[in-house]
Amino acid sequence: MIKKLLEKIREWRIERQSAKFVKELKRKNYEPRKPWDIGIWILLLFLGCDDRVKEPNEANVIVTMLRVERIEIRDNLWITPAPIWGHLESEDAPVDRLVVHWWSNMYWDEDDSSGHYKLLPNRRNKAIWYDNFGNRDTVDVNVDTLRWTTDEYSIVDSLGYFYNTLTPVKVMQNKGSGSWMKLYWSIENTMVDSQTIFLMD
Repeated sequence: MIKKLLEKIREWRIERQSAKFVKELKRKNYEPRKPWDIGIWILLLFLGCDDRVKEPNEANVIVTMLRVERIEIRDNLWITPAPIWGHLESEDAPVDRLVVHWWSNMYWDEDDSSGHYKLLPNRRNKAIWYDNFGNRDTVDVNVDTLRWTTDEYSIVDSLGYFYNTLTPVKVMQNKGSGSWMKLYWSIENTMVDSQTIFLMD
């Protein structure tokens, strides 16, 4: 039931995001190949392989990503959906249908609403468990069995835009250092960047 609700929320948010994103670009006076002051600007080098060609294909891709400093967790909702989006452009290669992969260091268990997990740095199977009573414990985890706080991937559309909906839950607020979420993204298996987001009351 939660999954169906999330899908409906995501569809509704995506419909609104396109219009909102256009307004945001106009308000920020965004121009091609120039970054927003709220975003980041990165040049990527994509390497492609062709059996008939020995030299790799190279393409410069400009990535602009919305910065989200904090998310205000809603007290009346278990999940607080928060949209995030970005834009790709390249003069060397088409960017539509490129895959943007997302992951974070925050997870929760569908069968246990008493706390959440925050992965240890550079560890995928070790996390700190933060419960609602202020207790902490370092535990082994399998993130594939837990609920994520981000979509796992986005597909770049024909205009170069891609969207994601972050889904932190109520128990992730008011946990001190346990309320700082790290969001990562990569494009076609090329690591791009990350940002830290505070999950506030």
